Amino acid sequence: MSDANSGRAPPKRVTIKDVAKAADVSPMTVSNVINGKHQFVSERTRKAVEREIARLNYRVQHSARSLRVARRRSVGMIFVDDAPSFLADHFNAHVVAGLCNVLSAADHTVTVQGIRADHFNQSSIIRNFAVDGFCVVLSGLPDERSAILDSLINLDQPLVLIQEPIASPNEETCIVRQDDAAGGRLLADHLAARRVDSVLVVVPSQNWPAIDQRVAGLREGFQAAGGNVRIDVVQAKTEDFDSARAAVTTYLDHHPLPDAIVGGNDRFAIAAMSILLDRGIPVPDRVKITGFNGFEQRRYARPLVTTVISSAYELGERAGEVLLTRFEKGRFPTRELVLPVYFESGETT
Repeated sequence: MSDANSGRAPPKRVTIKDVAKAADVSPMTVSNVINGKHQFVSERTRKAVEREIARLNYRVQHSARSLRVARRRSVGMIFVDDAPSFLADHFNAHVVAGLCNVLSAADHTVTVQGIRADHFNQSSIIRNFAVDGFCVVLSGLPDERSAILDSLINLDQPLVLIQEPIASPNEETCIVRQDDAAGGRLLADHLAARRVDSVLVVVPSQNWPAIDQRVAGLREGFQAAGGNVRIDVVQAKTEDFDSARAAVTTYLDHHPLPDAIVGGNDRFAIAAMSILLDRGIPVPDRVKITGFNGFEQRRYARPLVTTVISSAYELGERAGEVLLTRFEKGRFPTRELVLPVYFESGETT
């Protein structure tokens, strides 16, 4: 039954004045917080205003023209990423490229923003986005991602989650991901056929659900193969090359040499291989190396790393396509879209 028929008035839109009253400040102070003019606001006041903005689910009211049109023809792309150089990551860059190319062909713009997980709920950036919908790559443990997802759902906008394995009950949410667990199983099958007994897996300390899925798939694959393979996992402090080298170096200094090293991505695999070659350890005769993603950087290292080819660019394309369908038809064509990955043998196994 509609509000008109039931006699209930439609919900009133929260205004700056409502936020100001709740925070016991002036509307100008709220405006300063929203527009990032923090030099005019004390830290205590800023936090109080941001708390009320989140509690009241306030969103910026844009110009009268923007309010009159049904669509802004713009999408927000958000990476919940602790790394300042998040766009230098090859996976992220491919996703953005695929998304932008699909949306630009349909005369839509894309606004890209990186936000640290621990700053997400305090950030006013998301509430200020003048967009028709969001594409989001989440990081963190499941509970942390769930809390961020709740905040995104409260924005009442169409939402595409990229690389998120946990389904959302919200009907305005669509998941677009690749089958990372299957990729892990492919690597396990390949290494099990080469009779490895011990494997070192190198991953970033930041929790990425896709990396977790790769490691889980690797374990499942070895278990299915019936072998008793010891799997050790080490975390690199950051996602850069030197950090991965440091993590592998520390492990090798205190543990026996593994039969294989699996990088959570190709960068980590190449970093591990560089340590082995520096120490005169032959690859693949003594230690086998595999990576994940298969981006351009893999071609610059020799021997060529065995890897799993990601669908990162296609993930961006599919995310753009399902959003465009949602804008046109009022609903997503599917609640979840899973793209395949492909094994590609190199010279390191």
